[in-house]
Amino acid sequence: MINIRYLLKRMKDSDFSRYQNAAARISKSTGKNKHLLLADMITSTLKYGSGPVDYETFEMYSMNAKEKADILTIGKNNKLVKELNDPDFLPYFEDKYEFIKKFNKYIRRSWAMIGDSREEIHEFLKDKNRIIVKPLDECCGRGIRIVNLKDYDSTDKLLSELEEYGTPLMEEVAIQSDYMNKMYPHSVNTVRVVTILNHGKVNIVASCFRVGRNGNNVDNFNNGGIASIIDYKTGKVVTNGFDKDRNEYLEHPDTGVIFKGFQIPNWTKIRSFLEEVARIVPEVRYVGWDIALDKDNNPFLIEGNGYPGQDLSQYPKLGLGNYAVMKEALK
Repeated sequence: MINIRYLLKRMKDSDFSRYQNAAARISKSTGKNKHLLLADMITSTLKYGSGPVDYETFEMYSMNAKEKADILTIGKNNKLVKELNDPDFLPYFEDKYEFIKKFNKYIRRSWAMIGDSREEIHEFLKDKNRIIVKPLDECCGRGIRIVNLKDYDSTDKLLSELEEYGTPLMEEVAIQSDYMNKMYPHSVNTVRVVTILNHGKVNIVASCFRVGRNGNNVDNFNNGGIASIIDYKTGKVVTNGFDKDRNEYLEHPDTGVIFKGFQIPNWTKIRSFLEEVARIVPEVRYVGWDIALDKDNNPFLIEGNGYPGQDLSQYPKLGLGNYAVMKEALK
């Protein structure tokens, strides 16, 4: 149970107006009494560690106590991160440069930093028409963009702009398989798999499929993308797509490919891949891995997240929550 100190901190951090605004929106869409909703939202924060986003996103206003208890709320998620992830080792996941160095074997694409020698940078840029550039400490796809090298008449101009924009990491543009392109061809569509390393065993506790849309080059759920839940035992998508605003999609709005039933290829190989990468930094035991598939449907790493979000791995229409799965993985 979350204590009263946590409740006060949570409400202070969230700004009480967010609770009020969420209650007003839910009341308008459901007809439920706004004041009763607000009271239940506060009680849910106290008992289950949920914030207003959890309460609204997971439709906790329609749940009984047992269903609410099985939701992985932001409070429970924070607790898992604190208990399982040593903060001294989180920079391997929070800094993209540290991550790409540590997991270079599994990145499987070339990269460079603007501080590298000119010889190294020229070697990296050789024979490339486009590169992808990234900030080191942003999340949710913010600041990531594709650069067309033909737009720059010198390496100096390119590096000066990258420094100005705060995007010092340069990577080879990843090429995904034709199969994954069918769903959406303008971004590298990734599989987010959440693992917990416990007593030497790598436990998969959640998984989802993320795709871009509207010509966007990133697939991030918090940056306009669409997600759908994967059965982590089979690799098959088992829900319709949904976006951050809880709009639901039977098929991808740009390509018409149906989400539910879409089979992620090489799922057995992805599971074996995770058995390796989840052991590289054993001090960080709870990680959300973003994995893509190359032209031969072999997995490679995009990034790892030492603070896996709780909004991607759950969805009300799937039967709610996966906290019980995570507790089981920690036995």
